[in-house]
Amino acid sequence: MIISEEEIILDEKKNRFIESGWGKEVRYDTTVNKIIYESDGLKINGYLAYPKVISSKLPLIIWNRGGYRKDGRIDEFIARGMFGEIASWGYVVLASQYREEEQFGGEDVNDVLNLIALSDEIEFCDPELTGMEGWSRGGMMTYKVLTLTDKIKCAVIISGLSDLNRSMENRPELKPVYEYYFGDDNETVFNTQMNERSAVNFAEKINKDTDILLIHGTDDNRVPHDDSEEMYKLLKKNGVHCELKLLSGGDHYLKSYRAETVKLRKDWFGKYLKK
Repeated sequence: MIISEEEIILDEKKNRFIESGWGKEVRYDTTVNKIIYESDGLKINGYLAYPKVISSKLPLIIWNRGGYRKDGRIDEFIARGMFGEIASWGYVVLASQYREEEQFGGEDVNDVLNLIALSDEIEFCDPELTGMEGWSRGGMMTYKVLTLTDKIKCAVIISGLSDLNRSMENRPELKPVYEYYFGDDNETVFNTQMNERSAVNFAEKINKDTDILLIHGTDDNRVPHDDSEEMYKLLKKNGVHCELKLLSGGDHYLKSYRAETVKLRKDWFGKYLKK
């Protein structure tokens, strides 16, 4: 249930940045709202975006953010540009900031799942045509969601985290982060929690009817591209239709491949969500 909704209004300077960074159609032809919605009895912050002119029900894209705790939360400016861009392609967009006491792939996965049910409240949204996009930790969230529902027709996962143990080996500074979430007093519990969140251990449970595009830069120093390569092999082995796009020299955010990444995402969603 949507508890409250308020349109994001930026000042003229920021609007000019939106126009130069994402395009005129994003600035003038889309609306992005802050929302508060209910999930497991909690009040969760999120966003809702859509085109200003709507003539028929639109497909839905649920967008899953990366990061942990305050790192990775989407501010109003980024939301206005990023979600406005997807809305300008002809979609309703829903995104969650996750609950305040997030569990990094635990019960906070419900904050994503509950957006699916919430879409029924949006009269111009067609929940039968739902896609999902996740970046980094958002990829981990997407993989988990795809084991719990068959309502996601297609997904795009960019720089997706699929093996927490590999990420900790690659970036030892993440160990205290994972210990914060999973505890450091019981090694068995810690390892169990790490493995339960690593999609390489549950790829066979991912819905086989979801068409999945994996995008990863080969110079990603935050989440190794091995994560996407291994998931591609596991998904193919388990009968999931998927494609892998490795972008040579691309970093975690694919900054030098922005135009190509936009096209890959837009084309994938268009292929599987547009009637």
